[in-house]
Amino acid sequence: MNGTLQNPIYKCTIKTKKAAYNVTNILTELTVTQNQDDLAQGVTITIPNIKDKKKYLYNNITVRDSLVLYCKTGKKYKEIFRGTIWEKDYTSDVTKDLTLTAYDRLIYLQNTKDNFFFAKGKSTKSILQTICKRWGVKLNFQYKNIKHKRTIIRDVNVSDAIIAVLNEVKKKTGTKYVISFEKGALTVKKRGTNSKIYTINSKESALTENTKVTMDGVITKVAIYREQESQSTKEQPPKKVTVVKGDTKKYGTLQEIIMRDSDDKKAVHAKKEAKEILKEHGKPKYERTLEAVNNPYIRKGHKIKSNAGALEGYYIVVGVEHDCLNGKMKLEVEK
Repeated sequence: MNGTLQNPIYKCTIKTKKAAYNVTNILTELTVTQNQDDLAQGVTITIPNIKDKKKYLYNNITVRDSLVLYCKTGKKYKEIFRGTIWEKDYTSDVTKDLTLTAYDRLIYLQNTKDNFFFAKGKSTKSILQTICKRWGVKLNFQYKNIKHKRTIIRDVNVSDAIIAVLNEVKKKTGTKYVISFEKGALTVKKRGTNSKIYTINSKESALTENTKVTMDGVITKVAIYREQESQSTKEQPPKKVTVVKGDTKKYGTLQEIIMRDSDDKKAVHAKKEAKEILKEHGKPKYERTLEAVNNPYIRKGHKIKSNAGALEGYYIVVGVEHDCLNGKMKLEVEK
């Protein structure tokens, strides 16, 4: 039986130390999630706790077992997720449901802490290669590559260390990124680089849309400081070098502070960074969500085209939840 984009066919398998299970025909829930604030992609399934020979599935399947999800929109299945079962939840009510949540390899980086030191002049790619190599993760780097100042990162989750490095690049270049786990590697690339751009329109696929506007996170003024060299043992406070203003008249004064690098004597790079901050955060933020007929291939970081109500034009997906069995998806998008 062939699947279509409108009616995809899914296959889900679980591999334990002793057996392999194809649970496709007993799935009662199947969701695929990429949250805006998380690196790891997650899959949650619910199945009845049926008996396999002598034991129930709850006793045979446990955390750290592997889960693989396939999707067919034509003649052949395509793998869309491979990960590790992270949570197991059993409900002993009438339905006796067993719910399993699995994440890709990046879940380990979200739950592991480390310290890092990088000398001045190290490139973005070099820093990420060092971090990934230490934790046994392959790197596929397709993003902007700059030289960084001396970097010390203490007692943070490895995922937060990676994000901190990439956020510095984003501030200095104005290019937004997306992190994903693809073909066994941590992949970093510019957002919206997908070759196939899917369209969601109000007549065929869009169900509901919502737009919220907030002043949270708005920055209208950036103060640039530099460290003062002290000839005595008394520590000197940072000294203000200059200020870059946005639309303070319209939105009020909401200030951010950045430190000028020691070799940036005329604050050229700092001013550029300040302008990028104002460009990204200088206006109220629009939080847009779109519920539509499910498309299993839309991922976080993809560019889509929308003709749904107030959402007209091209948008970037920053979070997605696929409700596969009910044929719906919820997208968080931004311009």
